[in-house]
Amino acid sequence: MAQAWMIIERLENWRVDASNDFSFFGLSNRYNRIAAKIAENDIVFCYVSSGVSAFSDIRIVTETGLKPLKNQTYDAAFPNYFATRPILTLARERWVPIKTLASQLDLTRGKIDYRNLLMTSIRKLTEHDALLLEEQLRSVAAKAS
Repeated sequence: MAQAWMIIERLENWRVDASNDFSFFGLSNRYNRIAAKIAENDIVFCYVSSGVSAFSDIRIVTETGLKPLKNQTYDAAFPNYFATRPILTLARERWVPIKTLASQLDLTRGKIDYRNLLMTSIRKLTEHDALLLEEQLRSVAAKAS
């Protein structure tokens, strides 16, 4: 099974991703070691922070390896990227708030204040969390259809 990851970004960076058809996710040099573990066909769940605090979409990694971002569309603090393509993107009004899942996710379960856990640009997810997030986002998408 592919590894699942959670990417965390501000709304303005999510909008950059959307304008680029979710074809990449930019990272700072700080995350080079963890990004080296990301492989083709890994699944990526996007969590939008910055007051939104919700899951917005699911992407799949299309190439292994971190590459330099040639045409900078993000803040200059994100000089590298890994390539992705969208699997499922929810309309903004359908994004899934983390507070509805916090008690069920391994990442946040039992934690009163989990905001510090959501300050890292990317983190590995457990299989349980990946399955739960996929189920929830697909369920919301199906209701919208």
